[in-house]
Amino acid sequence: PHWPLHAPKVEVDKYRGNYMHGWDKVRERRHSKLIQQRLIPDTWQCSPRDEHSPPWDDVVDKEWEDARMATYAAQVTIMDRGVGRILDSLRRNGVYENTVIFFLSDNGGCAEYLKENGEEGHWPEFYGGLTRDGQQIQVGNLKKLNPGGEETFMSYDLPWSNASNTPFRLFKSFVHEGGISTPFVVHWPSGVSSTNHRDRVNIKHGDNCGRICHSPWTMMDIVATCCDLACVPVPDHVEGESFLPILHGNNDLTRRKPIFWEHQGNRAVRLHKWKLVQRRCDSENTCDEGKGEGNDTYRWELYNMEEDRTELHDLSSQNSELVQQMARLWFDWATR
Repeated sequence: PHWPLHAPKVEVDKYRGNYMHGWDKVRERRHSKLIQQRLIPDTWQCSPRDEHSPPWDDVVDKEWEDARMATYAAQVTIMDRGVGRILDSLRRNGVYENTVIFFLSDNGGCAEYLKENGEEGHWPEFYGGLTRDGQQIQVGNLKKLNPGGEETFMSYDLPWSNASNTPFRLFKSFVHEGGISTPFVVHWPSGVSSTNHRDRVNIKHGDNCGRICHSPWTMMDIVATCCDLACVPVPDHVEGESFLPILHGNNDLTRRKPIFWEHQGNRAVRLHKWKLVQRRCDSENTCDEGKGEGNDTYRWELYNMEEDRTELHDLSSQNSELVQQMARLWFDWATR
């Protein structure tokens, strides 16, 4: 879910108190569980708490913070219930076993703090209208209000977003993994091949274990895969590549072409195991300056994603030629 935080009180109350141990413990426990379930290898270190997130022990309004995350959890529960109704309909109509289901999350937790609080001249003011029964909507993370009601318009803020993105760095709008890594589940009982021991994960559905593939793919590849599933040619203008062989058991399949990103000045390119990424420079983020093509100012970071998916060990200074090569690829793509 994005924002605002809206959920019925009866649903929010089911989770109240569950987050009183704070975001630091949530991150620690989630990282451990991801490893336990073999969703990630134990070599992927958890990124440190974000520099703009205070330690939980320093937080004064713990109960209000708990309520924000409880509302967020309630939203996920309601969404999950809705997905379940769709699946029940597929079962009732006898098409569940041969329906390909793609389920994916949004691109990283949303760290925006609505500090504008409806002040004139800032876009959140447009949400400050009236509720269905005529109450004034109060926009912003106002601690005098309980989150969840339709008379509020709140976000869950940077620290909880940092917890949602465990074990990655940064958030939505950035192109480090915390802003672009999207869990993607494919369910197709009559089409997905059985698991092998190497790629099996400790999550069971019925009598079958799941299988995980860590090779990078992008949204454009869903279109190409659907064409492949339907046995129709992929249109020339579609730049995606089909990952259908992975569903049939070829977990070693990798994308042939690089993947590129640009969002609000943040840039990245993924080429096999390597990722080159740049965080935009602004008043809150001072970067080491370096001149790029087009008189642009940036600093590139380079990561080996097989060994360091959480982007903690920048290898750019040790691989200057590779950095230049991948940067040229990015600028060629951007120009096109």
